[in-house]
Amino acid sequence: MNVISKLKKILLSSLLIIFSFSISISAQVNYPSPTNYKYINDYSNILNSNEIETIVSLGKELEDKTGAQSIVVIIDTTDNIPIENYSINLFRSWGIGQKAKDNGLLILVAIKDRKWRVEVGRGLEGVIPDALSNRVMESLATDDFKNDNYGSGIIKSYSTFNDLIAEEYGVTLSKSLNIEIPKESNRQDSSNIFDAIPIGIILVLLILDIIFNRGRIIRTIFKVLFWSSFFGRRGGPGGRGSGGGGGFGGFGGSGGGFGGFGGGSSNGGGSSGSW
Repeated sequence: MNVISKLKKILLSSLLIIFSFSISISAQVNYPSPTNYKYINDYSNILNSNEIETIVSLGKELEDKTGAQSIVVIIDTTDNIPIENYSINLFRSWGIGQKAKDNGLLILVAIKDRKWRVEVGRGLEGVIPDALSNRVMESLATDDFKNDNYGSGIIKSYSTFNDLIAEEYGVTLSKSLNIEIPKESNRQDSSNIFDAIPIGIILVLLILDIIFNRGRIIRTIFKVLFWSSFFGRRGGPGGRGSGGGGGFGGFGGSGGGFGGFGGGSSNGGGSSGSW
């Protein structure tokens, strides 16, 4: 009994630490506001005007024809926050994609951290599964990132993701770069193995909770996450506010007003990597 009691205490402490850490990250970070360009938000100032214009034209055509919103965000660093946490909270904060369809996509690139993340809205997870998003970035972007050709890598991967979304909606994009996605390699990137280690630890802890504690901790965490998400998406003090469509107001970019985001969300689908 003493061993089981100790295991329960260790399990409870570990899960509470993980849960508290994830909640504190969301509460403390001040995420940037969208730029006037909407589809490209370059806070590191690494793209030239032609690259910005290319991304804007690609993103606008996709949204005009499908309603889906594909967004690029470039920052210097996540300040030691796991890029997965930063990405999903930024995605939800901005409300990328249409609220009823959750058809948004976010490419997040942290230059000084040398990391990238693709965050996929719930409505597009079947179109762009995790493995495919990783393959697109690894084959079309990371080599350019290693050579500081950020604009090239971002545009190629961005155009490819937009093509996949457009195909799902049965439309074609006239501004597409028509890039062919390389076939899947049998090689497994070592970084993906290490990325999976924390997930494995969490799964073990959850299994132990089910065995020794009848899943009480899991149920409590799910309840807290549900209600925090419920109120978070409906605005409130410091939030996005309520109202038709949600999201932000109009944008005054070079191509005229681009409109705002639609209040979409993500379940954490996507992939991440480094270079």
